[in-house]
Amino acid sequence: MEQKKGRLIFAFKIIVPLIVVLSLFIGGVSTGIISFELPKSDNKGEAINASILIDFGDGKTYSKDMTINNSTIFNFLLEVQKIENISLETNYNEQVGGYEIKSITYQDKKYIHGVDGYWWLFYINDQFATTGADKIYVNNNDSIKWKYEKF
Repeated sequence: MEQKKGRLIFAFKIIVPLIVVLSLFIGGVSTGIISFELPKSDNKGEAINASILIDFGDGKTYSKDMTINNSTIFNFLLEVQKIENISLETNYNEQVGGYEIKSITYQDKKYIHGVDGYWWLFYINDQFATTGADKIYVNNNDSIKWKYEKF
């Protein structure tokens, strides 16, 4: 009798919630609420105006309004390197399928990704991005923020 009660409790505590979560997930995918597609640009090869801010985590910041043709967040950062005294080291990470920042050097100081718990993180319109910077296209008047912060 005690074993039957234990199995019944297991079913209600583990199996039933698992079935509910799985059903909600499948329903979300089938209705389009949950999508696995990468964000697309609203712009068709036209010039995009956006602002970029780089916060080095020690009081130093760099900001600029820029115009680039149909680009990703990563391309905006690469463009900053071309026009300013900012140097980037990047690496293609096969595990995540995109580029990552190894370091950014600004005013003779190198800010290295992953040292002492500090990481280069980025935000689009003040929202933390969970997709690679080379996968997110920038739309007109977007705000791009790179922050060297403890994570």
